[in-house]
Amino acid sequence: MFIEIISLDDGYKNPYQGMVNIEYVHQIKIIRGRHRQYELHLNLSNSPSIELLGRKEECERFYEELKQILKTHKQLSTTDTLVFPPRSPSKLSSEGTEEDS
Repeated sequence: MFIEIISLDDGYKNPYQGMVNIEYVHQIKIIRGRHRQYELHLNLSNSPSIELLGRKEECERFYEELKQILKTHKQLSTTDTLVFPPRSPSKLSSEGTEEDS
C-alpha cells in the first residue's frame, strides 16, 4: 500500500511530496534539531530516509497519524494522503467556514 506524503513549505527549506510504499517503512523517529525545530525521520529499507522539519507538536501529531496508518494499513484504501505539518482541527474548521460564506 502506498501513502502520499505532502510537506507544505511554511518557511521550511525542505518541502516534500511523494508516494511512499509503507511496506518499506522500517523506522519512524523524531529527532530534536536546531533552533527549536524537530525532524521527523521516516527510514525506508529501499531508499534514503525522508526528513520532515517542524515544531515538536507537529512532528508528534504526524508520527501518531502515520503510526495509525501503519497499524491498520490492511483496512485502508490503496492510497492515503498525509499532509505535513498536520493542520490543527481549529484551522480546518475556520477554513471551512470561510469557504462557506
